[in-house]
Amino acid sequence: MSRAESVPETGRTGEGADVATDTAAGAPATPGTGGPDTTPPRPAASAARSPRSGRKPSRKPNPLWTLGLFRSELVTTFRRWRTIALLGVLAAVPILIGVAIRIETSDGSSAGGGGGEGPAFIAQITNNGLFLVFTALAATLPFFLPMAVGVVAGDAIAGEANAGTLRYLLVAPAGRTRLLLTKYATTMTFCLVATLVVAVSALTVGVLLFPLGELTTISGTRISFTEGLGRALLIALAVAASLIGVAALGLFVSTLTNSGIAAMATTVGLLITVQILDQIPQLHALQPYFFSHYWLSFADLMRDPVYWDDLTRNLGLQALYAAVFGSAAWARFTAKDITA
Repeated sequence: MSRAESVPETGRTGEGADVATDTAAGAPATPGTGGPDTTPPRPAASAARSPRSGRKPSRKPNPLWTLGLFRSELVTTFRRWRTIALLGVLAAVPILIGVAIRIETSDGSSAGGGGGEGPAFIAQITNNGLFLVFTALAATLPFFLPMAVGVVAGDAIAGEANAGTLRYLLVAPAGRTRLLLTKYATTMTFCLVATLVVAVSALTVGVLLFPLGELTTISGTRISFTEGLGRALLIALAVAASLIGVAALGLFVSTLTNSGIAAMATTVGLLITVQILDQIPQLHALQPYFFSHYWLSFADLMRDPVYWDDLTRNLGLQALYAAVFGSAAWARFTAKDITA
C-alpha cells in the first residue's frame, strides 16, 4: 500500500492520528527539507489573533466619575448632623462676640474693658462693624476652627472603616490614591466653608449692630469700606490656608486606626498639645516649626503697606506639613490591609 493511501486510513483510527494528519496536511513545508515546518509561532502574533488571548486591559477611571465621587463626598460630609452642629457653633461665636461688645459699649464706654486695653480689632468694632470679621476669625482660629477641621479630617478614613463602607468604596475604579485625594479635597473644602461661615456671620452681625464706613488700619492709615471688604476676603482665605497642615495631620491619623472617634480625639489632642508647646518660652527654638506658630499672621493684611514676611512663612510651613503628612497618609493607606 502506498503512503498516500495510508493517510486517510490512519485518520480514522483515533485522535492522535487526527492531530498527525492535520499537522502533515496543513503545516507549511520547511524550505529545503520538504517536511512540515515545526517552528513555533511568534507569541505576539499569536496573542493578537487568538480570541482567548487574556483579559482586556483595565480602563482608566473616568474624570467625570472622579468628580462624581468628590461631589458625593461633599454631600455626605455636609449632610452629617455632626458637621451641621460644628458649623452652627462656628456661626454662633461671632454673634456672641458682637452682642457682648454691644452690651458692654451701650453706656458709651470703649470695648475691651473700658480703658481701651483690648486688642486693636476689638477696640475698633464699635467704630466699624467690619472689624468684627477680623475679631471673630482671630477668636476662632486658635481652637474652634482647627478643632472642627480635626474632627472632619480624623473621620475621613477611619469613619468609613468603622462603618464598614471603606472596602465598598475601593471596589469602584477610583483606587486608593484617588480616594485619599478626594477625602483630602473634601476636608480642604470644609476648611474654606467653615472659615466663610465665621466671616459671613461676623459681617452680618457687624452690619446690624455697628456703624460702617472707612477703616483705620493697624498702621494708622485709612482705607475705603470696599477695600476693607477685599482685605476681609483675603484674611478669610489666609485663615483657611492656615488649616492645610491640620487637615493633612488629621487625614494621616485617620489612616492609622479603624475608629473614627479615636482618630478625631487624637487629632484634637495633638492640636491642643502643639498650641501649649507654642506658649512655652524655653521652646522658642522649636516654635517657628509648629504649624500654629504663624496662624495670627493674617493681621498683617490690615497693615498699610501689607507686611508679607510672616504670611509667606505661614503658607510655606502649611505646605510643608501638608507634603509630609500627606505623603505619610498615602504610604500608610496604600499599604493598609482593608478588612472593613
